Amino acid sequence: MNLKPELVFKYFKEISNIPRPSGHEEKMTEYLKNFGESRNLETIVDEVGNVLIRVPATKGYENSKTVIIQGHTDMVPEKSDDSNHDFLNDPIELIVDGNILHANNTTLGADDGIGVAFGLALIEDKDAEHGPLECLFTISEETTMKGALNLSDKLLTGSYLLNIDSEDEGVMTVGSAGGVNYVGRFNYEPVAVPKDYKVYEINFSGFLGGHSGMMIDKNKGNMIVVIADLISKLKDAMIVDFDCGTKQNAIPRMGDLIIATKESLDDKIESIMDKYKDIDGELEITYNETSANLAMSTIDSAVFSKYLLALPTGENSYMDSEKTILESSSNLAIVKNMDNYYEITVSVRSAKKERKEELENKLDLASKTHNVEYKYSEGYPTWVYREESELRNHAMDLYKKLYNKEMKAEIIHGGLECGVFYEKYRDLDMISIGPNITGAHTPKESLEIDSTERVYEFVKELLKSLK
Repeated sequence: MNLKPELVFKYFKEISNIPRPSGHEEKMTEYLKNFGESRNLETIVDEVGNVLIRVPATKGYENSKTVIIQGHTDMVPEKSDDSNHDFLNDPIELIVDGNILHANNTTLGADDGIGVAFGLALIEDKDAEHGPLECLFTISEETTMKGALNLSDKLLTGSYLLNIDSEDEGVMTVGSAGGVNYVGRFNYEPVAVPKDYKVYEINFSGFLGGHSGMMIDKNKGNMIVVIADLISKLKDAMIVDFDCGTKQNAIPRMGDLIIATKESLDDKIESIMDKYKDIDGELEITYNETSANLAMSTIDSAVFSKYLLALPTGENSYMDSEKTILESSSNLAIVKNMDNYYEITVSVRSAKKERKEELENKLDLASKTHNVEYKYSEGYPTWVYREESELRNHAMDLYKKLYNKEMKAEIIHGGLECGVFYEKYRDLDMISIGPNITGAHTPKESLEIDSTERVYEFVKELLKSLK
């Protein structure tokens, strides 16, 4: 790739060659360790796989405050229906299309490979002027925030933290929602499929999906809801298999159902197609006959579909009367068939504790009503907006000076590791920025090349000005 800035895209390409789905960042950790040590830089790898590379100040900046440059090494592994990509072994195939960089029917991994590439480029960039840097690369941000949550509260010495994990150029993130994951367990005893039942394999596709923190209120539709709705319309349905959703922070856009029934599917599918015709994308439902010996009973299948439809999903509350700033939401994210039970994951996000508790109460009620076992994950904290921020004010003034327009400051609904850093380092002054990325957490993810160059140059100017 002959793209600018050359160093950023050089390292983004190297990163893209390293498999790194969430929970499998070992090769990235080793790559970053070798990167730092081969340049004789102080390089620390902690017990979970986070990497910190300390970079000395350039000449004349020895007395400047230390700045932490931070990004996460993992990516969301989503692919299109016809892709054979193996995220544990295959490199991401990068495709340049004019001013857009995307992948070959998979997620691109710019979220947050581009943040990691920024950090590596700044280490290598001979034109960059800066005070001492601490380049922090964390693991598993997209799933559990394991890296940030397990980071020592004594490791970082910086005064400012620049998180490169936002997706809109000219927009500075200054706060983010906290969250928790609900995990339900629906137990059942398989029974024999009656001889007079037909068994169908049904495939659902066509929704566009998206990042549940950014797109949950954008009419994306939830395929789990669609599948459960179809089941609920069949009076004698017996679920053989139900598989939908891959990641807790991705809105489910496709799924598969194997069901036994004596009823005709055509009228029911037509009704479902009409009901969800206005969802972003174009719903497609196809089916063919298959066979099965065992299934969930008709009673359990009816209860299971009602339970799924009772779980809250989508936007829950807003911070403003115009409904432009999302306050809380939940994403019914995954239905996974285990051994005689189904595991159900719902991702809850909220900027306020009371709204989080409100959603948890709804989940509790749905679970208890339908006799479903459940638990909550450890969760991640809210990044609380800082009333007085030298870094924020300085960055906004610099942006106005350079581009003659205001940089927006926003509190976002997506979760960022800054919330965890806020809990561990209360005096740390933080902002989050990044180049234009669209379609994150979907195979349509793309990165704007010119925007990447502009944001990288802004970061360099920002570091240069913090003298």
